[in-house]
Amino acid sequence: MKESFFALKFKLYLLFALIIAALVLDVTTISIHQIEYMSSIIVSVAGIVVFFYLMRDLTRQNRSIKHRDDMLSTVSTAVSLFSQADPDDFESALLEGMGLMAKSVDADRMYIWENHVKDGKLYCNQTYEWSEYVEPQQDSKYVVDIPYDENIPGWKEKFLRGECVNDLVRNLSPEEQAQLTPQGIKSIITLPVYLQDEFWGFVGFDDCKRERLFTANEEAVLRSASVLFANAVLRNEMVNDLLDKSIRLEAAVEEANAASQAKSDFLSNMSHEMRTPMSAIIGMTAIGRKADELEGKNRALEKIGEASSHLLGVINDILDMAKIEADKLELEPVRFSFEKMLSNVLTVVNYRADEKQQSMTVSVDESVPSFMIGDDQRLAQVLTNLLSNAVKFTREEGEIRLDATLAGEKDGVCELKIQISDNGIGISPEQINKLFAAFEQADRGTSRKYGGTGLGLAITKRIVNKMGGSIWVESDLGKGSTFSFTVNVGRGVIDEKASDDCLLEVQGELIPAMNTGELSGRKILVAEDVEINREIVVALLEETGVHIDCAENGKEALKMISEEPEKYDIVFMDMRMPEMDGLEATRRIRGLAPRQRDRLPIIAMTANVFKDDIEACLAAGMDDHIGKPLDLDRIIRTLRKYCMMVS
Repeated sequence: MKESFFALKFKLYLLFALIIAALVLDVTTISIHQIEYMSSIIVSVAGIVVFFYLMRDLTRQNRSIKHRDDMLSTVSTAVSLFSQADPDDFESALLEGMGLMAKSVDADRMYIWENHVKDGKLYCNQTYEWSEYVEPQQDSKYVVDIPYDENIPGWKEKFLRGECVNDLVRNLSPEEQAQLTPQGIKSIITLPVYLQDEFWGFVGFDDCKRERLFTANEEAVLRSASVLFANAVLRNEMVNDLLDKSIRLEAAVEEANAASQAKSDFLSNMSHEMRTPMSAIIGMTAIGRKADELEGKNRALEKIGEASSHLLGVINDILDMAKIEADKLELEPVRFSFEKMLSNVLTVVNYRADEKQQSMTVSVDESVPSFMIGDDQRLAQVLTNLLSNAVKFTREEGEIRLDATLAGEKDGVCELKIQISDNGIGISPEQINKLFAAFEQADRGTSRKYGGTGLGLAITKRIVNKMGGSIWVESDLGKGSTFSFTVNVGRGVIDEKASDDCLLEVQGELIPAMNTGELSGRKILVAEDVEINREIVVALLEETGVHIDCAENGKEALKMISEEPEKYDIVFMDMRMPEMDGLEATRRIRGLAPRQRDRLPIIAMTANVFKDDIEACLAAGMDDHIGKPLDLDRIIRTLRKYCMMVS
């Protein structure tokens, strides 16, 4: 068994006492008497020496124990500070605790570094620092993304082995000195921190006044303290993360509730907007049936037409909003006359303005191109929405003004600016903030008093943005509003050989206007499973002189074309039909003889009007697409275009 530390010390002290006794007696040989005498001296001297050294060791141990106890007490105080602090006060409490900890070992600086891995490489961030010479900072981010391997080589390996760095700076490697000396550090101790068996980071203490090694007791206490400080930092990060998530969740819930309420209000309003024209259609249909005179029937039909147009507008708004929400709103640029497009819009809007005896002033600057390249239908939709709102929210005999100018031009792209002003009811600043939001109107009372779906301005903004522009509004409540927007369009080339009166534009192509009876004798096949839809097509084209055959599904249409390949000039094909849909029928027709595959135009005539539907039709081999409800002008233009191709 190894001797105890105190027994070993006692033997050393005894040997020292014998040497002193021999020197005092100045003897080389010792008699019995002298030995007895020396023994008494040795015992006396040894006792004194042993007592002296034991007392000194006990004093040192007592001081060490007291220092250790003081440090442990400091650790307890520091932990109490930041463990009891509110999240908002955590940083200041932690820095105060770090100051107490540093002073307990007479250090001038304490810092905490936290690890993170990026691109497979280990980095550390200095998250907190306390210094004797610097006021505690509330900003917890000091230095970030420091790579271990490039900063102080060797530290990572030591830390991964669980070792600390405890040394004089001048004894360290040149690379370490290059990092530490400029900071005025003379002695340093850095201790790795492991949380849940993972290398979390490290805690360090600097002495900038003197060179010394931190004692074993100090190292042991600082290791424990470092883990407690790191746990506190980690816990605070988790608390803050939970608070952030809670705040975001609360905001999301509020937003979802607001959206749900908005959509609920929208659906309620939409139900009213759809039921109103439907009631008119049903009611006027009943009135028209009962009317004995032609005038009464015509009046009923006129009202049915107006209500149907309004209902179609509501449905189109819903479809447009659905496209926008799915990010499927696409522009179809064509060459168009700005003046003609604007005239068509004013024809629609002026009807209601005349009813309210409002004055409508239009000013188009000379710099605005006569012909443009862009989506004229979407631009007309924006103008119609804004002008219709101006008419709706302006009192009788009010004033409405439209101004169009060229804001700029670069490389053939023109920035068109249009302002629409009125002296109507105006909009409050609070209402402006949600004016362009989907499913909302500026004021819920607006829909009850003035009607509308609440989608018009939301759609308008998305169209304007899609056209590379922006929209904004200036308004004084009770005095009127000015809506301004910009869009980017191309400058169209003027064809001096043609005039608007003799030109018809189809998908960007200018073709001569139709002569009376031009389509007479053309043979058309209509593949449509709904009888009333077949009747509508026949009735719409009755005056053109075309000959129409009908098929009730795709299978029947395929059979009719297969049996008489040369008979038809064009085919109008529905998409959804029993037995065989329009897409499959088209694919099979294109697989027939070259005449059907190469020359027979097949046009989709369907209520499926989304971009994906149109692309599916074209992919199946169709040549074009016409949406329902049917527009006679669009049908005529399509007939003329494709019948001319097969002439």
